Amino acid sequence: MRAALALLILNFAFCILHCGREAAVPPPAPARETLEIAYVGAPELVVHAKADDASPVVTKFLNGESVSVLSKKGDWVEVRTTDGSGWAHGADLTNAAGAKAEETNPTPKFRKAPSPVSQPGAHGTVYIEAAVNTEGDVTHTQIITNTTGSDTLAAQNEAALKQAKFYPIVQKGQKKDFLYYYRVDY
Repeated sequence: MRAALALLILNFAFCILHCGREAAVPPPAPARETLEIAYVGAPELVVHAKADDASPVVTKFLNGESVSVLSKKGDWVEVRTTDGSGWAHGADLTNAAGAKAEETNPTPKFRKAPSPVSQPGAHGTVYIEAAVNTEGDVTHTQIITNTTGSDTLAAQNEAALKQAKFYPIVQKGQKKDFLYYYRVDY
């Protein structure tokens, strides 16, 4: 009985000493210094876990977004992400002046270009207007000019453009619908 009582007292003392303590939390890692602030100049910036295209994608930034560059390694730059950092192609970044120019006059860019339509011996131009939504999908097309003399050729180019996919145009942080004018010369 005395042994049980002694054990109970020891457990109680242990609990008083240790149970009320919070686990030690290591101090946060010091913030890394930013080398520069850059802007996404490509349609999107793909950020990888390592400086290797085969490594997992950590996140993506859209055209015009600012990123903090932490370090550089050859053609790669380490950028800050919400979960730490990752690696992206430095060529996909621009400076503030380049970002301002793109913001003022954005250039539509294909994510998936229209398939080429060939017609040996054809001469002339097919000019098509395409309405593109905020997700980069072609929602409507209209043939504006067809000087090839072939309605079939114009229709094939229109069908190819309908299957195309664009990167979204981002202005002031908002995706925008836009019109794209597609010209094919034969």
